[in-house]
Amino acid sequence: MAADVGTRAPTVVAQIDQMAASSPQNVAVHSLDGTLTYAELTVCADRLAQHLRQVGVKPGELIGLCVERSARLVVAGLAIFMANAAYVAIDPRYPDERIRWMLDDSGASAVVCDAGTVDRLGTFGDRPSVVVTGGGALRDGALRDGALRDGSVTNSGESLRRRPQPTDLAYVVYTSGSTGRPKGVMVEHASLANLVEWHRAAFALDTNDRCTQIASPGFDASAWEIWPCLASGASLHVVPDDLRGDPVGLRDWLVAKGITVTFLPTPVAEGIMRLAWPEGGALRYLLTGGDALTRRPPPGLGFTVVNNYGLSETAVVATSGTVDPDGEGPPSIGRPIKGVVAEVVDEHLRPVEPGAVGELVIGGVAVARGYLNRPELTTERFLDDQQGRRYLTGDRVRLRSDGEFDFLGRFDDQLKIRGFRVEPGEVIAALNSHPAIRASAIVGVGNCSADRQLVAYVVASDGEHPGSYELSGFLCGFLPEYLLPTRYVWLDELPLTLHGKLDRDTLPAPVEAVGDEPGEDRSRTPTEAKIAFVLAELLDVADIGLDENFFLLGGHSMLGAQLIVRLENLFAVEITLRYLFDHPTLAEIAAGVERQMAAATAGASRTG
Repeated sequence: MAADVGTRAPTVVAQIDQMAASSPQNVAVHSLDGTLTYAELTVCADRLAQHLRQVGVKPGELIGLCVERSARLVVAGLAIFMANAAYVAIDPRYPDERIRWMLDDSGASAVVCDAGTVDRLGTFGDRPSVVVTGGGALRDGALRDGALRDGSVTNSGESLRRRPQPTDLAYVVYTSGSTGRPKGVMVEHASLANLVEWHRAAFALDTNDRCTQIASPGFDASAWEIWPCLASGASLHVVPDDLRGDPVGLRDWLVAKGITVTFLPTPVAEGIMRLAWPEGGALRYLLTGGDALTRRPPPGLGFTVVNNYGLSETAVVATSGTVDPDGEGPPSIGRPIKGVVAEVVDEHLRPVEPGAVGELVIGGVAVARGYLNRPELTTERFLDDQQGRRYLTGDRVRLRSDGEFDFLGRFDDQLKIRGFRVEPGEVIAALNSHPAIRASAIVGVGNCSADRQLVAYVVASDGEHPGSYELSGFLCGFLPEYLLPTRYVWLDELPLTLHGKLDRDTLPAPVEAVGDEPGEDRSRTPTEAKIAFVLAELLDVADIGLDENFFLLGGHSMLGAQLIVRLENLFAVEITLRYLFDHPTLAEIAAGVERQMAAATAGASRTG
């Protein structure tokens, strides 16, 4: 039966062990913090696993994994598996309070993290914090525990004998929660092994392949990028931060590194498909997912585009399909992968006829164990009956005559923002915790996930209401960037239907929220005026003040890449994405442009 495929497949640890034995000197991971062979990867991970045991980690416990995308992240994740524990996937860039909440909610017994995370957050309560360092220290297995100060881990020569079993928990990943707090999805090794086995076979991965890691460490797509690659003996190349939202730079990097298989989030994939590609490149497959794919690749790209659909609750990928450049209409989400059973049902969970619209239900070994510490929600969304464990996705789909599925949207008000699931309830709960807010509602505006923005409709408790910058600053302490509203509309009351629900049809247009806090009241320089025009056009706002923040107005890395190209064309300067993140206001962007122009003029004068 398809449902037991993953229970028979070797676990990730067993497969990586096999690769280290057969090809010890092959490159396993390459990133800016160093390169590790398979032999070095397994030795470092085994030493760290022993150290985790030494600080008290027991089999089956959850360990916080809060490490930047790097070789260190891979070592730490593998070490947690080797210690017979499961990792809680945490992006170090999350707000401090969100990280602490995830550790508390998961009951993590220890944290593996970067030095910068420890410096930023201080202590993790009573949990030991193991810091992974880079360079030669990583290769030599040198690690540091908060209690041990700078002591190195010694290799006792005794490898941990027991490796994870299929029914053991592999990882927990948090997704946005409708009740106001994130929910942790528990994924077992059998589900992960099924993903690995399908991926290796579907894309013919072997030791000659070069794959990429681009997804956030807190996003489950990172598990899809890392573990099938390493279980195949291929080499994993970590994409530099400054290229993640730069289609041109990313394309050039993929070509230069000889990447053969890459996953790219849907907005990035759609941008990169429109570029010209050199003939004879190494890239075989461009995999995408996380959002509804709206474009088909042009003919003659030289590689195959594969659209994938899945959720954290179904171990990342549930359906997959090749995108035909000559096809008509939006691409489908493909057909179920090996080990997955997919069915379209009505509101009574009865199968509907092919071609009819219904809810997609996923079964098979890919389905997660459930939600951590949320038995009621698990019972609500997961079915466990004679058909096995199944997950009610809440997604509207239609089964086509060719056996593939069309994705048609959601049955509820869940949103997708640049690939991330957004439950409005989580943002509302954070907003309503502000003492000046009595009630709020969240609405997504925009035709696609890449351009969609969150608009907050808020009702003040009494008196004057806070400004948008104050509210955004307040929310930054609780929510990651993709959950922050970009516009705020103040109302006397939220409009309600006769049944007491939010009446979305009578909400005022969000444009009313723009410009409630203009920049300094001074004349703009010509440079500032030109950049303001470009920003207003990119962000779809009427105007932008000198001190308004590009990212708080709805900007993100993809729009940032477009802005960089526009600035280069206008002023012949090279502004980096990192500069935009560090200097996001109109005044700061203009200052950077003017400094470069002044330096270029001075250089021309000297050479003249």
